[in-house]
Amino acid sequence: MAQDSQPSFKFNLFEVDEFVVSDIYNFGKARAQDLGRPINAPFTFKVPRQDNVTPLFETGSEAGGMIVKINFATGGKDIPIAERQLIENLQFIPMTLPMDDDLDTRMQNLTNLLINDAFPQVTRNRDQVEYIGARRTKIGDMDAIDAVGKYVDADLGTLYVRITGFVNPDGVDAVYSVVNLVASRYKITNLDQLFLTGSGKTIESFEYIQE
Repeated sequence: MAQDSQPSFKFNLFEVDEFVVSDIYNFGKARAQDLGRPINAPFTFKVPRQDNVTPLFETGSEAGGMIVKINFATGGKDIPIAERQLIENLQFIPMTLPMDDDLDTRMQNLTNLLINDAFPQVTRNRDQVEYIGARRTKIGDMDAIDAVGKYVDADLGTLYVRITGFVNPDGVDAVYSVVNLVASRYKITNLDQLFLTGSGKTIESFEYIQE
């Protein structure tokens, strides 16, 4: 994509209860067959439609690696990729989370995984890395952990990192998501606003599915 030195503008945040037209994507057995890799915890999500924003998809074929990545980029569908600029990206990655009769213990194990493993991996070789904090939350009826931090990129400036782990109540196979959000694209005045972007609305729609 184009570097951030080109003319740009800020994007509006969604309202908390705003109705959003979205496109549905399923990642289960059929998609696993297409990718030539296992998806042990099938899931679905919705990507919101936004004016002057196009989601560009990448998929991973390596077992254990990224399943799908969505780059939210400037411009409509007719704009060449070379002329687009990154707004934020979101990827879904498999993980395993041991079962435990005590949900609090399981949630603490997930928190440790995101803070001690996922966050250092996401921010490796980045400048001015800052871990901000983690909290327990709900994605629909599902228990989840959000971990947030930020770092500085030489071309894009400050980026916020949001890592969300989704507890799978039915097994050890699970999924977590990683968001990198270009801070200059939004008027971010508090961290709750990270949930009101395209990636935030996509994460809000995440569900495990039975096949």
